[in-house]
Amino acid sequence: MAQANVNGTQIWHELNGAGTPLFLLPGLGLDHRYYRLGEPLLRDVCTTVLVDPRGIGQSQKDDPSDVTYSAELWADDFAALARELGYAKIDVLGSSLGGSMAQALTLRHPDLVRSLIVIGAFSELDRAMEMNFSLRKKIIAKLGMSEELADFMGLSTMTREFMETDEGLAIMQANQANIQSNSPELYTAFLDAILNWGRRQPGQEGETLYTELVAGITCPTLVIAGDNDYFIPASFSKKIAEAIPGAAYAEVHDGGHIPFIEKPAETAALVKNFLTEINAAFPA
Repeated sequence: MAQANVNGTQIWHELNGAGTPLFLLPGLGLDHRYYRLGEPLLRDVCTTVLVDPRGIGQSQKDDPSDVTYSAELWADDFAALARELGYAKIDVLGSSLGGSMAQALTLRHPDLVRSLIVIGAFSELDRAMEMNFSLRKKIIAKLGMSEELADFMGLSTMTREFMETDEGLAIMQANQANIQSNSPELYTAFLDAILNWGRRQPGQEGETLYTELVAGITCPTLVIAGDNDYFIPASFSKKIAEAIPGAAYAEVHDGGHIPFIEKPAETAALVKNFLTEINAAFPA
């Protein structure tokens, strides 16, 4: 565990395993513990690089009045961290909002990224997703980082089948506590980052959707979706896979929005198979 002073901030990170580094970028408002169930399963094929994004966990919490949080800002932070650690090439895995960070990192630093993996990700928003994130902002404005917000987050991201198990309920409650550790100001800034990433609005026809931008990604790419993700359905992952030339696509059976939490073994197996192929094609 260490702190690195990079890109005008301080980023917490932890390295495990051996081989080409795999940066693990967590979802909205959650820290490196997002990968607590799946990361140990990956260590035999790579060096896992767990990170807390700027503003989250043990990384520096820059005031939103001083910086504008965005997928691009987080991407530049991680690129700077990789170079600070002396890495010439990295693999990048991002889930949910971490998938947005991973897409931005690959587009902005193509010389650095050897391969890209996105899970439960999106390259644009629809009205339902936009309403979900906007509703979270309204809840925070009225109630703060409340139990109500945590429940709404849990219902949005976990399948009812998973929550029905005692283990699933305990894991969801741990994630809820993680979410509630954010300050209202920072979590609102993270929501704004998603909404600004999101969908072309009327009168903004000149704006380019990330679905169009990711067509420029040329590195090997794996796109994974849970087939039971009703928050960000698999169709959004398919859009990314169809847009990126040569991208592979896979679904986790009975997986929800965060398959690395609900189905860690199955998800890790998909990632390991992909990385094993990359390692064979691009030996260190």
